[in-house]
Amino acid sequence: MTPSLPPAVRTLLTDAGIPPETLRTAAFAGPRRPVQRLLGDGVVVEVASTETGRLRLRRELWGREWARQVGVPTVPVLDADPGGGWMVAEWWRPHPPTGTEFLDAAVTTALRIAGSPPPQPGPPPARWTSPRWAAPIRLARGALGGVPTRLWLAARRAAAALPSVPVAHGDFYHRNALWCPEQGGVHVVDWEYLGHGPKHGDLLRLWTLLPHRTDRDALLDRLLALTPPGEHRAVGTLALYLALRLLGENVKGQRADRHRADLDHARTIQPEARAVARSLDAWPV
Repeated sequence: MTPSLPPAVRTLLTDAGIPPETLRTAAFAGPRRPVQRLLGDGVVVEVASTETGRLRLRRELWGREWARQVGVPTVPVLDADPGGGWMVAEWWRPHPPTGTEFLDAAVTTALRIAGSPPPQPGPPPARWTSPRWAAPIRLARGALGGVPTRLWLAARRAAAALPSVPVAHGDFYHRNALWCPEQGGVHVVDWEYLGHGPKHGDLLRLWTLLPHRTDRDALLDRLLALTPPGEHRAVGTLALYLALRLLGENVKGQRADRHRADLDHARTIQPEARAVARSLDAWPV
């Protein structure tokens, strides 16, 4: 079935020699999104139908422009509605996020983000929080899904007390830090959480989601080597909290939004995160 597209998008695609009827819906893991994403021949089309979706696209445009200005590699936008109604960007198929070259590029990119001047004020920031009315439901789902409530609360308190930095991507992991060596390395997308964040938060978010244990171990070794010994405890605190939060993300949502492989991964890294926190004297309870 031919997707419903704004006229400007249809014209853009037709002029580029891409028949709109050849677009296909992009597959996603995780929660449903307020933006329809379609893939074509070398392009990705995103169309918002709600105010939440429009805000998400406005922040994405704002974040990619900031990245371009400070020299953080991102995927080029071909055209977009400034109001956030739609965006058409290039689409690249990333390589598997593994190996020394990928880790080198990812670490360099995360450090460049953290060391860049903060962006000018943009659209209202996105938040990780859920509605207050949903809290009891999510707490119950978390307990049933294996999230240790007492440890999670203690880890969250400890993480909230850590120092922050003016600039963080906020969701820096391999599905947003695309490993595309043919285009020059790691290219970062999904900028909706750009803003203040915990120090080392981007690299530890990446650590929680890397698929292979050898890469996780190598990344943690690099991070600890880059970090003064006095900050190692903070690394352990944040590693534990982000791992627990990842488990919560995967069990607290609606069943239809869950992705089995992601849930299995979130459970796999729990022992690793606990071992890291204990080894760095960061156990919170």
